[in-house]
Amino acid sequence: MNMRGRWSALLFIGAAALLALAGRAERASHDSGSAPGGRGPPGRPHFEKALDVEVFQRGNIHTHTSLSDGDSEPRDVVRWYRENGYSFVALTDHNQRVDPAMFQDPSSASNFVVIPGEEVTMWAEGKPVHVNALCTRATIGGGAFLTKGEALKWAIGRVWAEGGVALINHPNFDWTLSAGDLLAAPAAELLEIHSGHPYVYTDGDATRPSHEALWDAVLTVRGAAGGGIVGVAVDDLHQLMAGSGAPPAGPGRGFIEVFSREASRAAICSALAGGRLYASSGARLRRIAIAGDAFSVWPVAAGAVVEFVGRGGRVLERQQPTEGRATYRLRGGERYVRARITRPDGKRAWTPAYATVEP
Repeated sequence: MNMRGRWSALLFIGAAALLALAGRAERASHDSGSAPGGRGPPGRPHFEKALDVEVFQRGNIHTHTSLSDGDSEPRDVVRWYRENGYSFVALTDHNQRVDPAMFQDPSSASNFVVIPGEEVTMWAEGKPVHVNALCTRATIGGGAFLTKGEALKWAIGRVWAEGGVALINHPNFDWTLSAGDLLAAPAAELLEIHSGHPYVYTDGDATRPSHEALWDAVLTVRGAAGGGIVGVAVDDLHQLMAGSGAPPAGPGRGFIEVFSREASRAAICSALAGGRLYASSGARLRRIAIAGDAFSVWPVAAGAVVEFVGRGGRVLERQQPTEGRATYRLRGGERYVRARITRPDGKRAWTPAYATVEP
């Protein structure tokens, strides 16, 4: 068994042991384009919800400026994303929420928005614990806590109290958060599974799991009913100017594509709250569709490989798209299915995990 396989097996076993801690995460409806009752043939397993989306808005939800430890003024950061094909960006400086209207260029196109954000920056058990507060009404700030669990619980609760969406950041930064820590915390809406920051160990190492494997550990215990926790990819931008001395996390390395027909603050925040998005380190999708027992994706890149992943991070099926589409049909017992798309150059995209229903 290779190292990825060992980690998947170990995390599956660990997740099962942590079931008593977890409970069930029941959340709001997953997609504005989805519909209940996506049932397949009688007596067959089917997906909890139907879905068909092919309009996306691209954005980055982890971004630093000179207001904290980034190297560039907020206006310059906003300008880079606006001029490079993005529909939105969240400025997430440490322990401060900046009014997005202050940095919205009046001359910018109406289809680009700045989303309220803040990186709630805490310290617990000698480790940094960070949670992004997205779409909030006021600054939350950080603090020191006795345990990582207390820090996560406090931050997520405060984000929700301010009407926002909680994103648990880079679990492997300083090897801070384990699967147990994530499962002991309240069920945040989002979890970083890919980061453009080179110091957060997105892929894990020889002895520790990747962010993606941690995501599967949480999904395996809590399930994906109602959407489950959704994985996101981010830049964690710090360095816009090469050689500036800021942490070498540049732009364009990780982003999300939210399921929305418009780039308005209300629409983007609603999509974030409902987990209606896919994550990417560069790979793109034309369309995602779920109906009955079938889950299909249409990658943009020629030669992309699609892996359909289920409980415990197990690859259920690996496909080369036919006529641009890859489709997985449920066999029973999956509990959830997500798709991982890999371009020939290694860039990836990850869909949310979609819950299944047994007959």
